[in-house]
Amino acid sequence: MTSSGPQVERDLTVGVDIGGTFTDCIVAFDDGRIVGGKSPTTPHDRSEGFFSAIERVAEKLSLPVTTLMARCRRLVHGTTTGTNAIVSRDGAEVGLLTTEGHGDALFMMRGSGRTAGLPADELLNISETYKPRPLIPRHRVREIPERIDVDGDEIVRLDEAAVVAAARELAAEGVDAIAISFLWSVKNPAHEQRALELVQQALPDLFVTCGSGLVGIMGEYERTTTTVMNAYIGPLMLRYISAIETGARQRGYERDVLFAQCGGGAITGSEARRAPIRTVQSGPVAGIIATQRLASRIGEPNVLAADMGGTTFDVSVIREGEPLERSTSLFQRLELALPMFDVESIGAGGGSVAWIDDSGRLNVGPKSAGADPGPACYGKGDQATTTDADVVLGIIDPDKFLGGRMPIDPERSFAAISRIADRLDLGLYETAAGISRIVDAKMADLIRRMSVMRGFDPRQFCCFAFGGGGPVHAPAVAREAGVARVIVPLPVTAALWSAVGAATADVVHVLQSPQTFEEPFCVEDLLAEFQQLEARALQQLGSEGFESDRITLTRRIRMKYAMQVHDVEVPVDTCALAQSDADELIDRFGEIYENLFGAGSGFREGGVEITGFQVRACGETEKMEFAAMEDPRVLDSAQTERDIYWGETGQHVATPVWEIGYGDRIPPMAGPALVQLPDSVVVIRPAQAAEMDELGNIIIRIL
Repeated sequence: MTSSGPQVERDLTVGVDIGGTFTDCIVAFDDGRIVGGKSPTTPHDRSEGFFSAIERVAEKLSLPVTTLMARCRRLVHGTTTGTNAIVSRDGAEVGLLTTEGHGDALFMMRGSGRTAGLPADELLNISETYKPRPLIPRHRVREIPERIDVDGDEIVRLDEAAVVAAARELAAEGVDAIAISFLWSVKNPAHEQRALELVQQALPDLFVTCGSGLVGIMGEYERTTTTVMNAYIGPLMLRYISAIETGARQRGYERDVLFAQCGGGAITGSEARRAPIRTVQSGPVAGIIATQRLASRIGEPNVLAADMGGTTFDVSVIREGEPLERSTSLFQRLELALPMFDVESIGAGGGSVAWIDDSGRLNVGPKSAGADPGPACYGKGDQATTTDADVVLGIIDPDKFLGGRMPIDPERSFAAISRIADRLDLGLYETAAGISRIVDAKMADLIRRMSVMRGFDPRQFCCFAFGGGGPVHAPAVAREAGVARVIVPLPVTAALWSAVGAATADVVHVLQSPQTFEEPFCVEDLLAEFQQLEARALQQLGSEGFESDRITLTRRIRMKYAMQVHDVEVPVDTCALAQSDADELIDRFGEIYENLFGAGSGFREGGVEITGFQVRACGETEKMEFAAMEDPRVLDSAQTERDIYWGETGQHVATPVWEIGYGDRIPPMAGPALVQLPDSVVVIRPAQAAEMDELGNIIIRIL
């Protein structure tokens, strides 16, 4: 990374994660100390909340923000800006240039288009299935005479005049961005790259992107969707990235701002400008990064990472120390050809709204009250939410919310829950417990889908609970999902865990090549493909300031049985390949295939094909270590107690409340009990027990 100006001691890293309700910031020092804080997210301009969160932590440290930023060696940001624009359909007006005769690919989708991403109960009701609304209308598509074939050979020359005419026509219609996706350009990008140059020359003020610069796997629909989505959020992200970089410089930060990405790790601002689609889902992925590092440190190879924020509940799986990944993914029911960590989300968070359907049944979510107006207790709205239920139950102390920095109005929570209770003809506390129970059941169902439905036994996993609501609800969720242990990581920062992940992220680039090979494989050909990708990766990371000793390359091959559609990723040793390795590679593919689809599912007699190559290049950054607590302040008794209504018992119970800060240690305890954190609260429910390990993690066992 580059720097300029007078040399100062850079001994800290800043991580910022923007959620739907709050913006989190942590400052990680070289000695392992972490200081964090929250600030309300500012939907009208998220950069305001970004810098407010940094300024809040600077105040905690009694440092001018300019001093803090001058001492910062790395500023890493996980952003939901692009994600929210897609979810709310508030992106740019986009035009698409595609191959003549293929203008309907985006709208035809794949065979599963009507059912892609729907829950099981909706899948079965075929009459109610529907295709998701596309990001652009059909009249914004222009077909261009050109053609590259499956081998990468030119069949029809690119009509350059048609490219310019179509782009000017779209600009006259008011588009803000143009996406270019030609057939088989993944094999030969010459036409796409030339079209990109022509449009940029003719319309320099428009955001222009092409598929060959984003996607390295085959799949016409997925490539086109990814390209269009990149254009859809491009203009917004350019403005946002510029605001962050400018604001950081004004406050004394002299290096490149890094942005967390969906494939793990971080990318530079210039890369985020070129491919803003890579920042989608970056917040949840940052939480996975922190979880993987800490889980490795404490010897937990199998983890269900559960992130409950104000708007969503996100779950991912770490198996045998590695997060599950996917080369394509569904986002808003649209399929993206984008390598990313495997994260599933549902609308279940602190802001999830409780409502009664036409049949008189109580529901919670997916609609969220968001940051504005927020839950009723925030004082702006009157909708009952999960947070309001927690206030009524006594779990949230109005005087301790966000460390007492954000006043909340419990009377508004009681009033909102009462309105729901009256309609249900239930008691106030029974209704609040019911709201909590429903949202917990939805989250438990997601954990089961991410574990049991993928062939994993949740009893063999622990659950890392983070986000503002994770420590509150995960113990109940884990009990229902069959998970025996919940770990609240470094609890003082658990509510800021994705910001911790951003601060500990390496710089990562994933390079792909869709080259195809059939048996028998020539390992020299395979090695040549890897070497081309690795050369590009080394050049990229070298230009970003990384020396060779801080670069790690990981190889993977995509393989499938002949005559089948779906392929799987197979790890390949990063070394010179010998011909004998070809058989071993096929055997490894067979094992992975049967682990995914069941014993005997493979068809070795049909032959095996290679469909693509991938190199994951990681530039190692300096980062703090998760170290054992030194000279902790051992608490011997709870500071207070509070009447809590427990749904398990159906009554109020005087419950001990432990209040901890950085460096505090609590003794083993049986539930019910609460551990009050600066930005959340750990709920140890009846028939549960908790203890703190040497690093300060709170481990809850479901008895």
